[in-house]
Formats: sequence, C-alpha cells, structure tokens
Amino acid sequence: MADRRRSGRLRRQRACRNLPNRVGRKIGSAALVADGVHARLDGITSLSVVLGAIGVLLGFPIADPIIGLLIAISILILLGGTAKSVGARLMDAVDPGLIDRVERSLTHTKGVTGIRSVKLRWVGHRLLGSAVITTNAENLRDATHVAEHATEHVRGELRNLDEFVVTPIAADR
Repeated sequence: MADRRRSGRLRRQRACRNLPNRVGRKIGSAALVADGVHARLDGITSLSVVLGAIGVLLGFPIADPIIGLLIAISILILLGGTAKSVGARLMDAVDPGLIDRVERSLTHTKGVTGIRSVKLRWVGHRLLGSAVITTNAENLRDATHVAEHATEHVRGELRNLDEFVVTPIAADR
C-alpha cells in the first residue's frame, strides 16, 4: 500500500515538474522551459546523491566523487543549453520549424501560387510576422481575399501569433 502511495506521489511530482516545460513551449517562453528543465535536473540530482550515498555505504567510496562530477557535468550542459536558448530569444531568433509551418500553411491556401518571403519575430511571448505571396488573382479585391484567407490559415497554425500581414503580389505570367 505504501509503495502505491509513493509511486502515485512520484507521478504527481513528475507531472508538476513537466508542467513548466509544456506551458513554456505552448506560450513560447524560453525562461519557463528553462525553469522546467531546472526542476527536472533538481530531481535527478537528488536521486544521484542518494545513489552516491548508497554506493559509499556499500563499500564503494569513490561513488560519491563520481556522482559529484556527473552532477557538475549535467549542470554545465543545462547552463549551456539555457544560455543558448535565452540568448537566441534575446537576439529575436525564431525556430526554423515555425517558419516551415507558416510556409506550409501558406502553400496550402487556395489562390497562393508562391511565397516570396516569410518573416517572424518574437515580442515577449508572442509572435509578429509578415509574408509576401504571389497569386494569379485577376483584380485587387480577389488578391486581398487570398491574402486574408492566407492570414487565417497562418493564425490557425500558430496560436501565439499576434499580428501577421500577408502582402499579395501578381505572379509572373
């Protein structure tokens, strides 16, 4: 009975540790993702310390320094990844996968014959962007309709997109 309660408590704690990661990815918060990774590393570190102590108790005195070195290496790896992620966000870097999703969404929009450019930029936890598309629309009203439809497609693909402007231009005939 005690084992079931303990495993249930561990599952709940794990779910709580993973919550910042999931929410951070959903809202585009590099800091919240880093906090979630930090919480996960804290759990692994605590378990490692216990394993090191058990190793020492079982007559393996070098287990403690080995565990200490492994913890230090994991902290350095976490620090490097976090610095890269947060630093990239400070420089307005956008994941290339987001650009691919926008381009795929535009490509599947009726009336879009090509994509000249796509730009995205993080502002806090929200995205701003623009695209220039080509269309075979016969008049300005039809081209505007294609652009509005393309904007709707992109907004459906990226939920944390605040502003997205699609500029239609005539396709080379």
